[in-house]
Amino acid sequence: MHKVIGLKIDVDTFIGMKYGVPKIASLLSTFGIKASFYVPMGRDNTGRTVKRIFRKGFLKKARRIGVVKTYGAKTLLYGLLIPGPRIPNRNKSILKQILNEGHELGIHGYDHIFWHDRIKTLGFENTKRELEKAINTYKALLNVEPKSFAAPGWVTNVHALKLLKSYGFLYSSDTRGRFPFYPMMGGEVVRLMQIPTTLPTLDEVIGIHGNEPETLVKYYESLLTDSINILTVHAEIEGKNWIEFLKIYIERTFKLGYTYKTLANIANTLKQEELPLFEVVYGYVEGRAGYVCISLDT
Repeated sequence: MHKVIGLKIDVDTFIGMKYGVPKIASLLSTFGIKASFYVPMGRDNTGRTVKRIFRKGFLKKARRIGVVKTYGAKTLLYGLLIPGPRIPNRNKSILKQILNEGHELGIHGYDHIFWHDRIKTLGFENTKRELEKAINTYKALLNVEPKSFAAPGWVTNVHALKLLKSYGFLYSSDTRGRFPFYPMMGGEVVRLMQIPTTLPTLDEVIGIHGNEPETLVKYYESLLTDSINILTVHAEIEGKNWIEFLKIYIERTFKLGYTYKTLANIANTLKQEELPLFEVVYGYVEGRAGYVCISLDT
């Protein structure tokens, strides 16, 4: 594929779903772009991230993006001092809007915080339980089968990869890398296409490579390849205070001759027999606190 961008919209919180997703969807509509949205199927427990303050780089990143300004004080209490709302159940009309407008709608875990913080050491049965809760909620709300999954925080384990394959998913997007591939993890090869995020996320570059939309767009321009580029956008960031960045980015990439496709479209277009096999390991990327899953081709 030549000069393709896949927009991966991750929803992490209730406010991101309620306010950020419609704002991003409206912008995409003006450009005629279809994107891939990934939504947690359980409660917003963002407040439980408080324990991450001990992770290397967490406080520095929090200061750069302005956590309270980005997420709001109430969100930072969900799951800690007040019960978090059920993200999809309270926003069913928005989920249907995403599908009706021709976008892809995948799963972003059940409990975003639990998955992100625990999946690395979670055993088979508990991993299966988390996935099946998410899948069953998706089917109950929308009466369709989910076909794609994006791991919260780009962290997964081999049990999840094998289970998603057994459930008949088209692909999953759980890693950071350079090109779609088949993953090998823990010595096991899983023949489920992995579509990695190839570009840094905006929260990883704000305050490091610029502080203004125009400057940051120029930085992202320098990272684009003439093949497949996957940009992960967060509903809480680009869907709120940084929507202008996304608008300028789309305008600029159109002028450069890039075409936008959903990740499902990319997966269906690739010749699977030609995909490389890469090992998936836990590692680190610039600007992000904590480990992520990366492919060893990077």
